[in-house]
Amino acid sequence: MDLRIQKTYMALTSTFFELLEEKRFEDITVNELCERAMVRRATFYKHFGDKYEFFTFFIREIQEEFDREIADSPDINTPIDFYINIVHRVMKFMKEKDKLLQSLLKSGCLPALLRILSEQVEFDILQKLKADAENGHKLIADPEVMAHFFTGAILETLQWWLTQKKPLPQERIEEQILSMMRAVYLSANKE
Repeated sequence: MDLRIQKTYMALTSTFFELLEEKRFEDITVNELCERAMVRRATFYKHFGDKYEFFTFFIREIQEEFDREIADSPDINTPIDFYINIVHRVMKFMKEKDKLLQSLLKSGCLPALLRILSEQVEFDILQKLKADAENGHKLIADPEVMAHFFTGAILETLQWWLTQKKPLPQERIEEQILSMMRAVYLSANKE
């Protein structure tokens, strides 16, 4: 990608992030975004049809950041350690992006972010479950069903936790999610 385009995307993305911390998505205008990012409106519209298309791009950038973190994770061989790592990464992401998540909660855009995050988490879990099955670990259901189940359970619980204004400390909710996942996985692999 051309360096100028990269700089434009970086300026728009960082400015959009700042704006989302200040106001709801619905209240942000393309004009305001472009002025703050020092990007011409014509340049913005050359790359994006509207702010909704840019929002999709913005979310995909966050997903790529999450993907890079996954790629940089140490190789985890035991299934339980892998699931612990996934939950830790999701919780870390939510902690680092708390201002963004709170802003998106106010604007109703959180489901879009969680859907995209869900796709990546489900993909990672599915790949690990398939590898576990190939390595002789017993699964209580098909890998696709388990991946969808675990992903839904994790992200729905975290969405509940966020929308209820974090009724439990982060460490406790993380510990409880892991306990349930561990119990499900270990029940199938009892000797």
